[in-house]
Amino acid sequence: MSSQTLTDSPKNNVSNILKNLLQNNKKEVDEWFATASKNTSPFFYNSVDLRHSGFKLAPVDTNLFPAGFNNLNDYEREQAVKSTREFFKTYYPNVKNILLITEDHTRNVYYLENIYVLRQIIENAGFNLQISNFATLETDEETTAISQSGKEVTFKPFLRKDDTIEMKDGFTPDFILINNDLTVGAPDILKDIEQEISPPVGFGWYQRRKTSHFDAYNNLANDFCRKFDIDPWLITTYFRKCGVVNFKEKKGLECVAKRVGEVIAKIQKKYDEYGIKETPYVFIKSDRGTYGMGIMTAQSSTEVLEMGKKIRKKMNTIKGGTLNTEVIIQEGVPTIDKVEDHPAEPMMYMIGSNPVGCMYRLNTKKDSYGNLNASGMQFASIKNHNSDKNICEILGLVSKLASHAAAWECYVESYSI
Repeated sequence: MSSQTLTDSPKNNVSNILKNLLQNNKKEVDEWFATASKNTSPFFYNSVDLRHSGFKLAPVDTNLFPAGFNNLNDYEREQAVKSTREFFKTYYPNVKNILLITEDHTRNVYYLENIYVLRQIIENAGFNLQISNFATLETDEETTAISQSGKEVTFKPFLRKDDTIEMKDGFTPDFILINNDLTVGAPDILKDIEQEISPPVGFGWYQRRKTSHFDAYNNLANDFCRKFDIDPWLITTYFRKCGVVNFKEKKGLECVAKRVGEVIAKIQKKYDEYGIKETPYVFIKSDRGTYGMGIMTAQSSTEVLEMGKKIRKKMNTIKGGTLNTEVIIQEGVPTIDKVEDHPAEPMMYMIGSNPVGCMYRLNTKKDSYGNLNASGMQFASIKNHNSDKNICEILGLVSKLASHAAAWECYVESYSI
């Protein structure tokens, strides 16, 4: 076992291990991250969902097209502005004009609030910004929507001239920022254009897979943990994948059940090693897509084979009615975090690989083992509900690993409609 171990009473010990690492080896940690980003620069932004059980702290999702910047407090927005300047100075020093391409669902007033705040952050960092979405390709007209707080968000039409994207009013972006998860495919209008796009179109959910991300993350985390003599399990999750599944027709469930058993056996072995008395469980969720859709928990293979019609219907589709045919079976991490007695999980908002937002997602309708990204979800500042003044730095360390790992993901094709 590593020289940095959990005790017989493991609660909060992973936090102590990471806190000690940052206090005693901060220079070496910073140098390690600097080396990690030399050859592969991070994307402009992402958000990282984490689970903290006391005996481990691990990312369970890394969103490359994040919403929720409206939940950042004033100080965090200032940090986002500073990190935006730093990102472009470091990686794209010639950028002045930015085009933000958003989701088309302009009726979601909270999403619009997120876009409004994101615009403020980028403009306050000194850049020119225009906003558009793919709906303008059909209408070819400027439209304005109203956010949750009553702010106007204007979407301007864009077009392609040769290998360049331009706005209809003549504005030419140096950099295109995507805030559309591209579940339905890669748009032809962005194919082989000369401007930089972040995240790259090939990382849209039509092609990206969570298992690819966690492969990259676990490899990077293993390197980090070898360097600093930490058990990688403390900051990673076990997972497996099942390929072609049809929940409605009960096809492929044997594969899911088998993988559930394999992952639970590995978790139990670690629990025995550390004397942890929890019951192992897994999340079964879509290998692609967002919005907390297509997710369930299981403690045994039998639960999968005996899955009822109602759960199979829930698991069958994800965003936009897309069939959920590939799943990741991922180690469940029970959360010890609570806000006003409701289970909560940390969320970190990143610009580049810099943590800028530190908050809890809580849920009034779930327990400490379930998916909190569901009905009953709310958000709260971590610093208002956690007495550990170092907690955001500790969460930020693990989130930086996830941010760098995202840029290491590799997909053969960039475009597939």
